Amino acid sequence: MRVAVVGAGSIARTIYLPILVDSDCVLDGVTSRSGESAAALARRFNIPRVYGSLDEVEADCAFVLTPKETHVEIASRLLERGLHVFLEKPMATTVADAERLVRTAERSGRILLVGFNRRYAPAYVALKEAWRDRPPDVLLAEKNRPGTEFRATLENAIHVVDLMRWVCGDAVDVVATAQYTDPYYETSCVAHVRFRHAVGVLIANRSCGQWMERIAAYGEGRSVVVDAPERVTVVTRTEERTTRLTPLAMGWSSVHDRLGFRQEVQDFLEAVRGGGQPRISPQDALETHVLMDRILGAAGLPGMAP
Repeated sequence: MRVAVVGAGSIARTIYLPILVDSDCVLDGVTSRSGESAAALARRFNIPRVYGSLDEVEADCAFVLTPKETHVEIASRLLERGLHVFLEKPMATTVADAERLVRTAERSGRILLVGFNRRYAPAYVALKEAWRDRPPDVLLAEKNRPGTEFRATLENAIHVVDLMRWVCGDAVDVVATAQYTDPYYETSCVAHVRFRHAVGVLIANRSCGQWMERIAAYGEGRSVVVDAPERVTVVTRTEERTTRLTPLAMGWSSVHDRLGFRQEVQDFLEAVRGGGQPRISPQDALETHVLMDRILGAAGLPGMAP
């Protein structure tokens, strides 16, 4: 199975290409806005071709790892040419474009998987399993990372917004607020989300000391706390049990495994190879973007409207 890579930035270089090199697929070629960066990646990872344009891409599937504002145009062209597409999140910068991309995938009959890798991370899989039968009463999700960036909440907090939906179900109401000087480079966003059977709180901050990702869920006489990427604590009325996932891999697990990157790539490649569907459908990914838009709008931040 031949795989093309579109984009030569840090996410391609540090995450996806090392995983793909270690898989049983064949890396056919790479392309980027800067031919020089694509050529450098080709040399580093022994990729035989550097495509001059998307029209030269010849493969069974493609990993689109470009800036978010380019996702829809690139993914749509590849889907229409018959390639299955793995697309980094967010799938689009507007809900309308995300909807259009979902329709393009449906019309083409090709697979479109959006990179919500946290759903594959062992710690978060354990969280979901703990609330398999019914959602928790309350879920607190924190996604903190020092240094703001363009549309920081959309770019980064969308990971835990997706996890909130995955664990709690459909959102009913959203109240939110944000701190910023420039609304396109916000410092903080805090949201209160009422789901049908749960209440969720999102905290996303970019003025913190270090990267921290944490989800705590409470209900039915127990607490389940995930301190990403590898620690899960379950507290009941009679005991507290903490599991660290690294020792389960004899100390060799990497961020690729602990945050679910390798598992999502495997899911995508297996679906392409076997003609099935990956765990996350395009419509499911779209619903996360719809909720993200509601949070941004409620916080007074630029939303995902055209």
